[in-house]
Amino acid sequence: MKKVTVGFIGCGGFAQNMHMPILMGNDKYEIKAVMDINEEAAKTAAEKTSSEYFTTDADRILEDPDIDLVFITTRHDSHADLSIRAANAGKHIMCEKPMALNYEDCRRVIKAVLANNVKYTIGYNRGLAPMVTKAKQLLDTLDGKVMAYHRIQAPFPESHWTHLPEIGGGRFVGEGCHIFDLFSRLIDSRPVSVYAAGGTFLNEDIVKIPDSANVTILFEDGSVCTTLIASAGCSLFEKEATEIYCDNKAIFINGFKEMSYYGFDGHDKTEFNFDKVDKGQMVELDQLADAILNDTEAPNGLGVALTGALISYKVLESLSTGKPAMIKAEELEI
Repeated sequence: MKKVTVGFIGCGGFAQNMHMPILMGNDKYEIKAVMDINEEAAKTAAEKTSSEYFTTDADRILEDPDIDLVFITTRHDSHADLSIRAANAGKHIMCEKPMALNYEDCRRVIKAVLANNVKYTIGYNRGLAPMVTKAKQLLDTLDGKVMAYHRIQAPFPESHWTHLPEIGGGRFVGEGCHIFDLFSRLIDSRPVSVYAAGGTFLNEDIVKIPDSANVTILFEDGSVCTTLIASAGCSLFEKEATEIYCDNKAIFINGFKEMSYYGFDGHDKTEFNFDKVDKGQMVELDQLADAILNDTEAPNGLGVALTGALISYKVLESLSTGKPAMIKAEELEI
């Protein structure tokens, strides 16, 4: 059976603890090589994955003719350039979020991916989580506008590099994009405006960029989605939850592990629960393997990546101006 051969650029904790175990448990993949500027991290990852080799040179991964797919799991400021280099090398791309730190770099990535006819997937896994997929199936049976709310809260380290604008882009670009994508997957309409109210809730002597806000996204069909992103959150309380309302029906997802929905199929309440949290990573990577092996459309492709990224930039614009930031249709075109 043909397998997708993988090279990793970036061997940090998320790559080693999430992506690599998923690939090793999926017989459609083979991890051939791993790279990190920290040689010890690369060596450790190679040992864990039984990779053929490890390296501190990204070009060795990109120039390896036997590698089909490159995972870009580095710090955020390198995502765009590495994606472009991978595309120009003819490699399919799995890029962790964000797509880029600004809209212009997103456009550069899109141009390179299209020019080289490679597959591109962004790591917006929550939109493919089984409970979100189930919620979308339920919404598809209804008529009317949707109101949705998502909470994402937890203590976030003040010293973390994500807060550095030039490296991490801040919480909204670096993680909020997950939730902006989740909303975009639930609503069959394009986003038209973003309004954010918030600021820096962590230590302002350390964190120099807004880290927390209530963000409201208005869609063309009149649907409205709001997320609370709190960096000074509480570890004793559930990190994430989603509430969805439409046509006198309700859906509630708690921590991507527990789901209940109300008013469907003549039942007051129906439950759909898992033994463990499932945020969609396994689904996304399995679909990506199928796309490469069968030459079909990749999950979470360029359009999905651009939409989530653009909304995140509009959040920062709205926080800066104190006004809604408008989204033009042409800004979302691929």
